Amino acid sequence: MAPPAHDRLRRLVLLLVVATAAAALLLAPTTADAALPRVQHTPTKADGSLAILVVGDWGRRGQFNQTLVAQQMGVVGQKLDIDFVISTGDNIYDDGIANTSDPLFKESFSNIYTANSLQKPWYLVLGNHDYTGNALAQLDPAIRKVDSRYTAIAKSFIVNSGQQMIIWNLKVCKHFK
Repeated sequence: MAPPAHDRLRRLVLLLVVATAAAALLLAPTTADAALPRVQHTPTKADGSLAILVVGDWGRRGQFNQTLVAQQMGVVGQKLDIDFVISTGDNIYDDGIANTSDPLFKESFSNIYTANSLQKPWYLVLGNHDYTGNALAQLDPAIRKVDSRYTAIAKSFIVNSGQQMIIWNLKVCKHFK
């Protein structure tokens, strides 16, 4: 018997928290950073601060609570005035996309993350489920013609914000009882 929907949603929120912590570790500078491709993201806030949402394991055509999580991401994104979203992989289940015109991309991304606050850049890396399909399709610049928010340029890359992230202010919100 499947756990109640609110338990699944709590697990998804916990996953977002864990992914945020993982992103903090992944964004720490290393000597190998110089070899990685970079994307420039210019902060838009006067004080130069950044607010980021982190998500992973999401591309489910709106099923398995993806739509509910997307709605909550929109609420949190608005409250925090986010600058961008980081995806930690497994962007399209079960096997990625076949090509840049695969309808699964819109069904799992463009048509789901529709809140105004989520109309920001998404910086994505691929997960194991993305690699079981045509991984190059998700890394192809042509995918940005389908949805300009989607930025996945290499297996690993650096988002250069012009600022060092020294302190991560992690807020955990309980939206479900």
